[in-house]
Order: sequence, then C-alpha cells, then structure tokens
Amino acid sequence: MTITRREFIKWVSATAGATAFAGCATTGAGGAAGRVVVIGAGYGGATTAKYIRMWAPDIDVTVVERGTELVSCPMSNLVLGGNATMQDITMGYGGLRDRGVHLVRGEVAAIDAVKHEVRLADGSTLGYDRVIVSPGIDFMYDQIPGLNNTEAQNRILHAWKAGPQTAALRKQLEAMRDGGVYVLHIPMMPYRCPPGPYERICQVADYFRKTKPKSKIIVLDSNPDIVSKKGLFLAAWNGMYKGMID
Repeated sequence: MTITRREFIKWVSATAGATAFAGCATTGAGGAAGRVVVIGAGYGGATTAKYIRMWAPDIDVTVVERGTELVSCPMSNLVLGGNATMQDITMGYGGLRDRGVHLVRGEVAAIDAVKHEVRLADGSTLGYDRVIVSPGIDFMYDQIPGLNNTEAQNRILHAWKAGPQTAALRKQLEAMRDGGVYVLHIPMMPYRCPPGPYERICQVADYFRKTKPKSKIIVLDSNPDIVSKKGLFLAAWNGMYKGMID
C-alpha cells in the first residue's frame, strides 16, 4: 500500500491533540504538532525518522538506539571479499541530528500502549503519539544445536549481523592457506535477505580467485534449490568461479 505525503502527515499527527504530555521525559519542544518515537536506528528506523522530519518538520521525532553507529549489513559481504573496508560500511548518526531528530542511546524495556510511553532500561520514559518499532533482528542461539555457548560462537563466525564478526571472519579468510576449504551453510527459507548467502559465496570466491586459487567453497544449502536470482548466481559459479564451488 502507498500513501501520499499529506496522508502520511495526517496519520502521524492524528492523535497529537488528544495525548497528554505530562509525566513523560520528552525531548522536543512543547509546540510540536506531534511526537513520534522510533525504536531502532537501522535502515528502517533511520529512514523513517529522516522522512518524517523532511515531510513534517513540525513533528518531534526521537530515535532510541543502543549503538553509536550503523554498520551496513547488506554491504558487509563486500568486506569479506576484500572489496570494501569496515570503515566504508560504517556510518554515524550525525545526519539525523542535523535534521532535528533527537537521539537517545539506550535499551527499550517496554511499550505502554495505554499511557503512550516507551520505558527504557534505565527507568526513564518517552511520551509518544505514534511509536515505530524497527529494532532489527538477532540470533536465537538456543535454537541452534552446538552454538548455545560463548566458546562456539567465538569459533564459528556467522557474520550475518554486520560488525565485529564481519572483521573477524575477514581475518580468518586472510589467514587461511591456499588450498583450504571454506564451508557455508544456508538455512531453510524464510530467512532475512534471500540473496545474502549466495552473494557471500561470490564475494569469497572472488577473493580466493585473486589470492588463493587452490581453495574451495562448499555450500550446504538446506533448500531444495537456489532461492534467489538462480540464473545470475549459476552464471557466476559456472563462469569466472568454475571449479571452485561445490
């Protein structure tokens, strides 16, 4: 469904006049047309906050984020292939501040839909007229046999959540001998970003082709067939990476 800019502004500010401001730790001016609290400053949350301020600058926008910067997950495979650095895919939140977005670093503990409050882990609250929840995803290690302990998680790097594991996996690939084997498991659909694992195969293969041509990649795919852009990926694997990927 698509909405117009006018419809969006009406939706965001519809309840502004009916919600009390008292008793909450607000961060904006009292004359704002409405208050929006966005939980999470990833692609979804940061983009939403940006466009609310662009389209309706009289609306007070607060973003709650536990991190200090965004590390791009979609671009992180480029780091594994040596075609980008961690610095290239890391961005600060200065652009949001420049647009008048209030940034609160913290962890959300609860949302009170009756009182229209977001409660943080430190006990403080943020009042809102609209709340947008965009916290991203995380791993449920208790669902993965063998990985539900710190030692295993430090040894077997998934690097699907961009950050320290991305850099660590890149170092593992660099340290691997020419003629070594890299094994990648693709889970059963649905999972986040269907082409992601196949893109990673290509990026690692590109690195091996340039620096470790005797190395191999073994793909353990839980799906009966390639689930995204099959023709594109097969063309790469059977072309420039021929003989390298099983």
